[in-house]
Amino acid sequence: MARQKRELIGEDGSSRGFYSEDNRVNDLTGREWVFWTRSVITKPYPPNLQHALRNQHGGQKPPDLCADLLRVFTKEGQVVLDPFMGVGGTLLGASRSGRRAVGIEINPEWTGIYREVCAREGIEIQEVLEGDAAQVLPRLSGRVFDCVLTDVPYWSMDTVSRSRGTWKRVGRPAAPVRASKLSAFHSGSYRTKEEWLQRMQETFRLAAGLLKADGYLLSFIGDMYRDNEYHCLSAELAAVIARIPEMVWKANLVWYDVSKKLHLYGYQYSYIPSLIHQNVLVFRREPARSG
Repeated sequence: MARQKRELIGEDGSSRGFYSEDNRVNDLTGREWVFWTRSVITKPYPPNLQHALRNQHGGQKPPDLCADLLRVFTKEGQVVLDPFMGVGGTLLGASRSGRRAVGIEINPEWTGIYREVCAREGIEIQEVLEGDAAQVLPRLSGRVFDCVLTDVPYWSMDTVSRSRGTWKRVGRPAAPVRASKLSAFHSGSYRTKEEWLQRMQETFRLAAGLLKADGYLLSFIGDMYRDNEYHCLSAELAAVIARIPEMVWKANLVWYDVSKKLHLYGYQYSYIPSLIHQNVLVFRREPARSG
């Protein structure tokens, strides 16, 4: 028998819609659920929570975006794991949405920034483990997480510019291409894309082993343009995660980052895209059920 539905009222006093007690995924009402099933996220996110400080990490994600994703894929009070926490977007999002979180980060500079952000904002520090995720995750054996939300480190794109060679405006001399902000968090540990994919698959395999049955695993991943070729990293990463036992690819959400500025690439010579979106791969752990 279906359980009762009840109307939820927002902080501003307006109706959020009706929530069903049968909702096993999140705390959203039907109206809110419909909104978040859209495959493209166009909601603008403010540069808050010490954005200038966090922006020293070229790949930081808006904590409020992470909070929204956690509201969709978890319930309040549940625990989320981030094996590549960076400056703590997932952990800050967990704090903003009433979730608990565990973050793993190999670079102490980034964990230091996260702690400084929490100190400045008066936010309780979530659990932080320093080290390589491949070595730290096995130490978490026995713990169970309700969700995994992370933003993967990239391969050698971290050390190269957005495009090769020079660029120029009409009537002006050629100039070097703009350097990528991603150079700020290069680890130097992935020599090829194939090695990067292998390492990512192994880390996600370890993380998936800590995920509860029917729990969701989400990963930010941006595509890239390099060496005169488009690399659909989102599809390549999804393919290796899909080969992990029990992991089922459920969705690819596209986050349209409205804060991105457009640059003049390849004008009059070749079409080069301005990448103003990132993908959020959504997987679910679905163990085989007997009967």
